[in-house]
Amino acid sequence: MGKSNNNNSNNKKKRKKKKATAATTTPTDSNFVSSAGPGCYIARRSSVSSSSGSTSDWVLEWEDVSSDDFDQDEDEIPELALDPEEQTLSVCNMNKYPLIAYISILGDNTCLKDKQGRTMTPGTTTNNQGLTQPCVTLIVLCPPKVFCHLCHFQLQSSHEHVDQDMLSQIQLESDVQQWNVHPHPHDQHDLPLAFPLQTTLPDSTSFLCTQGEGGQLTHFFSGNLHAVDFRCPIGTLLLAVADGIVVEANDNNTLTGIAVSNLFTWNSILLQVTTTTPTDSNNSNEQPLFVEYVHISKSHVQVGDTVERGQVIGLSGSIGFSPEPHLHFAAYRSHQPDAPTVRVRFQTANARDAVFMPRAGYYYNADGEQPTPNNTATKTASNTTTTTTTIN
Repeated sequence: MGKSNNNNSNNKKKRKKKKATAATTTPTDSNFVSSAGPGCYIARRSSVSSSSGSTSDWVLEWEDVSSDDFDQDEDEIPELALDPEEQTLSVCNMNKYPLIAYISILGDNTCLKDKQGRTMTPGTTTNNQGLTQPCVTLIVLCPPKVFCHLCHFQLQSSHEHVDQDMLSQIQLESDVQQWNVHPHPHDQHDLPLAFPLQTTLPDSTSFLCTQGEGGQLTHFFSGNLHAVDFRCPIGTLLLAVADGIVVEANDNNTLTGIAVSNLFTWNSILLQVTTTTPTDSNNSNEQPLFVEYVHISKSHVQVGDTVERGQVIGLSGSIGFSPEPHLHFAAYRSHQPDAPTVRVRFQTANARDAVFMPRAGYYYNADGEQPTPNNTATKTASNTTTTTTTIN
């Protein structure tokens, strides 16, 4: 992502009088299990999505705008606006490109209401100093020349009227920037990997994939597109997916939850894979591969260590931007901070010529897709199925 930006968040838009227009929206596949994001609300409009709808019936309005609608220059219009008269929170995109906005409202002084007047239920967030607060985080993908009027806000200290000075009582964190689209969304590495989580015997534990490729919570930009998330208890054993060398290992942080600031701090292990790889689909003679385990609670390895496929390298956790305990697993062709992800597939332990790519809403372990555990209800926004293929 990038640095958090709170500039101009308390400015009211100076707008000419004009009738607003709202978009018609229908449900869409998000490749994200909604129950895995308590306190998180995703705002999408079909014009910036590869699918044909929206996942956001809670949003007040999607409003098409032009420069002629305003008495002020485009540069003076804030990307994030709190309107004290209407008591609304909006993302304002006057650019020619889509914006990604992550917005957190923290504390118990501000209540958010959606289009239907429902209170938006918060999750929680905890910083490295141990302070825990209620938190609502909005994840917005806003098209060009569109205002996304997200929700109403109410200050607990005010019964009705809110003035400009009172807006400072709202504890808000935000990060707003241009949507960094993956340059090669179909890029795939040919090396099949072992499953990254230890299966507990003899009950053959399986893990719910809560977010897959292109997931609308955090997997829709270049640095995360092909990542997969698995729900798992804190302390689940993490396994090396291939032979490799430890490039990075950090377990110093304790923060957790859904505040925007958590997007920039986490615990992780990064391995450089040393297993010999076949020629990839891009006909490259060299296939560097780096794999990352994010949100870990404990690393059992240090930088420079060599590891073998299947070796325990650490323990899962919930550190960083993490609505619930889970493993975020991603692969890259480079260890540079801005490297885009690459798609990888997992090799089944019981049939070494079969590989699979996890999808949100389905359960997996080292043997591939597994039946949904008994008495388990999975709320998911994904309408897709898992594909298992054979290596030729």
